Amino acid sequence: MLAPTFDMQMLRTDFSCTGPRRNAGFTLVELLVVIAIIGVLIGMAVPAMQNMRELSRRSNCQFNLVQLSLALSAYETRNQQFPIGTSAAKGPIENVPKGYHHSWIAGLLPMMDAAAVYEAIDQQASVYAPENATVRMLRLPGLLCPSASGIPDNATCYAGITSSTETPIDEYNDGVFRLNLPTTIDEISDGLSYTLFVGEKLSRYEEDFGWFSGTRSSLRNAGHGLNDERRRIRGVQSADREVSSTYVGGLASDHPGGLHLLMGSGEVDFRSNEMDRKVLMQMASIADGEIPREMLSFVDVVDVDGNTVSDDQD
Repeated sequence: MLAPTFDMQMLRTDFSCTGPRRNAGFTLVELLVVIAIIGVLIGMAVPAMQNMRELSRRSNCQFNLVQLSLALSAYETRNQQFPIGTSAAKGPIENVPKGYHHSWIAGLLPMMDAAAVYEAIDQQASVYAPENATVRMLRLPGLLCPSASGIPDNATCYAGITSSTETPIDEYNDGVFRLNLPTTIDEISDGLSYTLFVGEKLSRYEEDFGWFSGTRSSLRNAGHGLNDERRRIRGVQSADREVSSTYVGGLASDHPGGLHLLMGSGEVDFRSNEMDRKVLMQMASIADGEIPREMLSFVDVVDVDGNTVSDDQD
């Protein structure tokens, strides 16, 4: 029997036709393309993540104001009036750490799940007295906006409205929170739904005496456009102009494009920086006899980038 034979020509690999085998991996050009694609994806993802974080911060800020609204409602139910804005022997209130100055927020503490803090206050002593030093320096998380920066730990980001104009804090103010005088629902003839109670605020670190202080640290007025005060605080506009000791200032926040306003009805709106100042002033007065037409015709919708969209309700 003959042994099988093999054709060696069939087993031989012809490298001259196929060329050398290519190693697995990326060429430099392919690697650069992949890096460029990853860079584009990251560039798209980072703003989206920042927007999501700001949206979350805005939601938490709104929740804080809702809680303040509930505390104000509970206080009014118990006392048949809203808390006074601040206390002092006489007005106007100066923005100096001197005077009795117990703020409207101090009166709300039992309704804010902070009864122990309220009990720790020496009601006979000034806010700035040694007897109240511990309370004065307390950080109350529910009073801090997550977007706010550069403020003291004991600050409040939410200010009671004391006047419709840039007027010193005093008994004759036309807002809800006045010196020594409480406000009743009957006095708010414009209606709770059309009256501004609380708005967001910012302060320079060295100017803020904390939530306990019934000065501009916890009170503001509607005599300025929304976030005009932010430009002064953040140094966007010249700081050469010295403000008086009785200067109160307007509303401001670190949210892009606007800030939150709390109405007497409990409604919380995020309003654009472009909001008409006259409308804001009408909202701040408790009894000017006018319902701003703009409030009935549209609501400013502001996205997390600060862009304003008017949502027509007519």
